[in-house]
Amino acid sequence: MKQNLQILLVSVFLGCFIKASGQDINFTQYELVPVFVNPANTGGFPGTFRIGGIYRDRAPSFPGAYKSLFLAMEMNFGFAFRKKDWTSLAITFIQDRSGEISLGKGGFIAAGAYHLAFGKGNLAIGVQFGGMSQNVKNQEKGSDLHTISGGTGPSQDLMSLQTGKADFQDISGGLAYTAPISTKKHILKLGIAANHITQPSVSINGSANKIDMLLTGSASLQYHLNEKTDLVPMIWFRNLGDASETVPQCMVSYLFNVEKKVRLNAGLGYRLTGDLQIMAGMDYGNLKAQVGYDLSTNSVLSDALSGTGAIEFAVNYIGAITKKPNPKPKVFCPRF
Repeated sequence: MKQNLQILLVSVFLGCFIKASGQDINFTQYELVPVFVNPANTGGFPGTFRIGGIYRDRAPSFPGAYKSLFLAMEMNFGFAFRKKDWTSLAITFIQDRSGEISLGKGGFIAAGAYHLAFGKGNLAIGVQFGGMSQNVKNQEKGSDLHTISGGTGPSQDLMSLQTGKADFQDISGGLAYTAPISTKKHILKLGIAANHITQPSVSINGSANKIDMLLTGSASLQYHLNEKTDLVPMIWFRNLGDASETVPQCMVSYLFNVEKKVRLNAGLGYRLTGDLQIMAGMDYGNLKAQVGYDLSTNSVLSDALSGTGAIEFAVNYIGAITKKPNPKPKVFCPRF
């Protein structure tokens, strides 16, 4: 049964890849991969640099079913045209693979943002550009699975996927607005982004498939309930071609230890296409770690995956680089 399901999963992923215009990576903890959501989020943090990443396994009970990895390193610079503005740059790495044959895409993408002081908040304008590649990593497993599934001769689609490789350039852009609200300084964040602006055509099996533009909208409010507790409602909306998803979420953050700056975080979310989301983690100073879990409310899919859902591990660290003071020595003449 397990082997048949693996074959079925591979077949589905192959079919989606060849016939569809392509699907983008879905994460549960979008707030921990801000540059992935919107290039304008680059550098939107209090510090000099931020390093982080997220790993997602869509079906842990079936090795190789669907795994995604995103890594990012961001830097803030003092270069700006106005006093309160600043510039940010980032380099990101994406890897998205599915099935026993490890079909998917990966590559490095650079991002940059300019942050404009706007009233009491700031408006960021961001762009992303980089090269991506789609191919098959485990070519030998494709032949094995083809034989197990009853194939007697070489499959034309499988041969094309095994030998094919598609490289394309991807461009994205976005806007992000952050501002404090009221005397309690609740933090409001709004963003909108467009990925795959040029809608590149990708061909790996002989026929070109256009990648549709992905539109993403987001909003969140960090609401300070009291000195130790924050409530953070969020909503994410994404649209790709004829498909769209809406994800409302809410996190609670509690200041557990003031001296060590330890915060405990937990929350729930729901992907309206049918996934209940559970998130929990902690902050330790400038280090943040969190685990996310998706539980499908679709009974057929849940049974097929033996009741398991997607699991994510995310971490990021914010650091500051400060210059040590180097005062000029002063010589005092003693009085005689």
